[in-house]
Amino acid sequence: MTTSRSSLLVVGAGGFVGAACTRALLAAGHRVFALEPVRPQAVPGGATLLPGGLADADAALAEARPDCVLNFAAFSAGPVGLARSGEASPDRALEVNALGFHALLRAAHQAGVKRVLWSSSTVAIGPATREMREDEDVPCAPVTSYGLSKLVAEQVAAFFRRTAGMDITGIRLPLILGPGLWYDGAAAAVKRLAAGQPAAVGAPDLPFDAADVRDVARLFALLVARPGLAPLYHLAGTTTTWRQIATLCGAELQPAPAGIAWPLVSQARLEQDTGFTCTHDLGATLRALREDRA
Repeated sequence: MTTSRSSLLVVGAGGFVGAACTRALLAAGHRVFALEPVRPQAVPGGATLLPGGLADADAALAEARPDCVLNFAAFSAGPVGLARSGEASPDRALEVNALGFHALLRAAHQAGVKRVLWSSSTVAIGPATREMREDEDVPCAPVTSYGLSKLVAEQVAAFFRRTAGMDITGIRLPLILGPGLWYDGAAAAVKRLAAGQPAAVGAPDLPFDAADVRDVARLFALLVARPGLAPLYHLAGTTTTWRQIATLCGAELQPAPAGIAWPLVSQARLEQDTGFTCTHDLGATLRALREDRA
């Protein structure tokens, strides 16, 4: 991929998605400054580490002087996953995911940075209410604290686009899988199945969307070079079920209480506006999880 070299500030560069995106941005030839408060040891080599978090955005922006900010920061209470973290500490989830994002955008605006890319989540939509793929205009009614925090963050982004003229684009991500996965939760259950180990899941035949973290990283690297896009896009990845994953991996499903039925989403708008398509199918993702040592 050929791109013009940019200076980029990646917030949350040591997380699962943030680290993968940082590697892709470095591979594309960009100069990357990494702001990471929790897992600085996970920031890929080649990035300039700026220890700290969202509260340190002013200093980080002054040092990096970025052409674009990429925000993957989200509240995490350790390796339990973002959704469980939000339910355990809803106030902190809102503080980091929504108010922290507001502070970052305000600091970026004051520093003269117009472009911001960031990761939202399809859980902001809320539970599935009909049997169809939802586009970005679907009414949202989240039922988790994490989903609420992401929906508020989407409103924060819309506010700064409207009042400050900033070029902000968010991607609603589904369940993310692939190499480098380090936290527990639904994604970790997939990793156990990929290793041939039993996993307890509810609703084994309920379809859900999942995407490979390497496709997510490639997408954000593409977006850096594509200003002027829509405020929000869906990434669907591939649609699967727990039973299909277990069958492919030769692993056993154990019963568990059924969870929330999340909606399937359409990434047609993303494909139309950017030409992006995912290249890692479910088999490739499961093989990467089986071979991964994260």
